[in-house]
Amino acid sequence: MAFFIIFLIFGSIEAYLFYAFRSAFSDTIWAKAGMAYVVLSIIIFGITIWKVSTMFRTGDTNADLTTNLLMGVSFAIFISNFVLIAVFFAEDVYRILNYLWQLLPFSKSETSAFTSRRKFIGTTATLLAAVPFSALIYGVLKGRYNYKVFPVPLSFKDLPKAFDGFKIVQISDVHSGSFDNIEEVKRAVGIIQAQKPDLIVFTGDWVNSFAEELKPYVDIFKSLEAPFGKYAVWGNHDYGRRQSGRENIENLRVHVTEAGFTILENENTKIEKNGEFIQLLGVENWGKPPFPQIGDLQKAKLNIAKDDFSILLSHDPTHWDAKVLPDEQHIHLTLSGHTHGAQIGIEAKWLRWSPSKYVYNRWAGIYEEAGQYLYVNRGFGFLGYPGRLGINPEITAIELKRT
Repeated sequence: MAFFIIFLIFGSIEAYLFYAFRSAFSDTIWAKAGMAYVVLSIIIFGITIWKVSTMFRTGDTNADLTTNLLMGVSFAIFISNFVLIAVFFAEDVYRILNYLWQLLPFSKSETSAFTSRRKFIGTTATLLAAVPFSALIYGVLKGRYNYKVFPVPLSFKDLPKAFDGFKIVQISDVHSGSFDNIEEVKRAVGIIQAQKPDLIVFTGDWVNSFAEELKPYVDIFKSLEAPFGKYAVWGNHDYGRRQSGRENIENLRVHVTEAGFTILENENTKIEKNGEFIQLLGVENWGKPPFPQIGDLQKAKLNIAKDDFSILLSHDPTHWDAKVLPDEQHIHLTLSGHTHGAQIGIEAKWLRWSPSKYVYNRWAGIYEEAGQYLYVNRGFGFLGYPGRLGINPEITAIELKRT
């Protein structure tokens, strides 16, 4: 039913654009090209809806290249259509107001009629829409596997001396069901290993919906090595759909454990080096509704002294503001993911923007308050839009320093 409603809305938009192109360019080749674009858009969107609904109906949610290309083109069309509608609708408002003005007795208009659409408005709309369309297609073809290492040096006065220079590599939000190129995943894992991590942590969302999505990639993640271990926590997607959340977790646990990761579920462990240690805590997912709030910080910090140097793995960054900062325990560093940085944005010296900022106060990178740090990873994989534009898939390389 949801897919039918989406298709109905999309069809209404396309019908409006079909008429807009025809009236803006009259009976020219540009009008025919615009109307052909509308017809092709409907066909592509229809095939995409059919393909995605079939995947969910059968439970085979591992994507392939065809599915990702269809979803990418459909998303690009959808966004571009909003640009077209914004321009055409603005002109329609002008035409209506102009017509109403002609009806007024003091307008001195001898006749009253709707003005025709102007060709240059149609040209402007087309050129403006071509920009996001081209950019989003580029994000699909080039961006989704364009992994970037983000070096994050962090200094602490109370870091145990043995951990000066300690390297932690964080990955998050793999969403293995979205991958369509196993060789690119292998390459990314090679990049992780090249950082020579002392510790590897994963901050949730191994899959999109089903535990089985991770199965083809178990051996790849198993190949990762770190002398002080590999640890993980669950993200909201790991609890699954159309089945018990615990059932999906238990199925996923088999694959994650086989990949060599130790799962922290509202618990902690000591990372020991040369007679000193740091505390590593991990909570289950805690996020604002509708996301699960299973994470229990109080349970996770049991038997930890207040002055212990501690690092927390918590999938959703909203947990930091809601529970971590107000807590009496001084958590030196919290590592999160979840937002993906919306997979679309701008990160430059003069501008840092993403749609994520309108949903999450902490959406990517490093944040600090009261001597406590939060790092939000931009995600290793992708979900929904099968691409990355301006927000690269991230491998975080954290180096702890003692000051």
